[in-house]
Amino acid sequence: MMNSESEHVIHKASASGGEFLIGRKAVMTYRNAGDGHIIVNHTRVAKEFEGQGLASQLYRAMVDYARRERLQVTPTCSYVVRKFERHPDDRDVLRRPTG
Repeated sequence: MMNSESEHVIHKASASGGEFLIGRKAVMTYRNAGDGHIIVNHTRVAKEFEGQGLASQLYRAMVDYARRERLQVTPTCSYVVRKFERHPDDRDVLRRPTG
């Protein structure tokens, strides 16, 4: 049995994108942009579960997935943008602007 400090994150993927879920408590969604690139566009934690670190667990699962699958991430979700700003070690998966 897992303790309450770490909830189980489930990853559901499809051809168009996917989501990381912690039951009905929290979700982070992304869409596939092709060429090994995903756009993380939304993070939501149910009001009654805010402040418990669930969004951070979703972020960590997303970064681990991106590394494992050799994906580059473009965050359009303000929460994920801030997490990358605060965690320079994760920027290896951050897509660099081209042009």
